[in-house]
Amino acid sequence: MATKLDVNVGQSDIGKKIWSIHQKNEWTKVNNYKEAVCFSCLKSDAAAALVVDICGDCAGKRGRESILVPIKEVYHGLCYFCGTYKFHMEQINCRLCHPCHKRVANVMTAYNKKGGLFGADPFWVKQRKKYGKDWKLMFSGNGGNPR
Repeated sequence: MATKLDVNVGQSDIGKKIWSIHQKNEWTKVNNYKEAVCFSCLKSDAAAALVVDICGDCAGKRGRESILVPIKEVYHGLCYFCGTYKFHMEQINCRLCHPCHKRVANVMTAYNKKGGLFGADPFWVKQRKKYGKDWKLMFSGNGGNPR
């Protein structure tokens, strides 16, 4: 069983203001047992906040009601929900339940196994194929000159 939520610990004024705004909204509020609406599956269950990148297709399927804060636009990146690289992404702060956290963690684990940004991003994979084993040297600013 979940422990009772204590929200009066170490908050700043802006934190208290954001918390009160979230608690007034039925989609973003958290009850005394840390249960909230999950952004991904819309179940009311124990949920934790997370900053994720999401594409327009995945965001359209889930709606915008339970988003805590839209943070910024991302031009190109990995969608944490579908696991594909797309343009015109958005970084959001949302709450996810444990099974949805696990799905996001599996996407990130596969990303890290491929080698992170330089091993998984289609642009850098293409550059590695195009320029061979010295592809990082080409982009280092020396113009390919090893000196």
